[in-house]
Amino acid sequence: MIVIEIIDIKNFMAHLLLKDTFDHFLLFEARAVTASELLLKGGRRQEWYDSDQWSQMRSELGEHDCMHMTWSEMKEIVFHFIKGKKSPQLLYVDLESSSRQREQILGGGFAVQDGELPSLRMQIRYENEHLTIVPAASYPSFSLDRSASQMWEEALQEFLHRKKIVFHLLNNS
Repeated sequence: MIVIEIIDIKNFMAHLLLKDTFDHFLLFEARAVTASELLLKGGRRQEWYDSDQWSQMRSELGEHDCMHMTWSEMKEIVFHFIKGKKSPQLLYVDLESSSRQREQILGGGFAVQDGELPSLRMQIRYENEHLTIVPAASYPSFSLDRSASQMWEEALQEFLHRKKIVFHLLNNS
């Protein structure tokens, strides 16, 4: 497991909140603490949509991906909540790769269990003027194989390099 520490926090926050860098990721949860606290759950509520809208979303996004809001749909709320002269005391964002991203990252290099690829997530945490990202792979069932975790860690580091986001690894165990 690795922990990625972001060196240029201002640049990363621009990527997270203003640019489209993370827009295609699915939101599990976002939490921001300023003078108050904001908690967003990313689960999409099917009952909000009429059946035609829901069917169209399922066909366009796929069964799994339509169950969560994308970061692009929610980031503006977070941005407006934390915007101001003072940095938030805490900003936590838990994002998951889309099904298409998982297939691209894991592709044929990973043995699928029970027809399901593991969930590839990144937990972004800003607190005490430090910003870290913890990549994690959640397996649908118990497995001793951790190759998906390693592939995700490498893919995420490559993604950050391509976006010119400067970081270093805090630990590697």
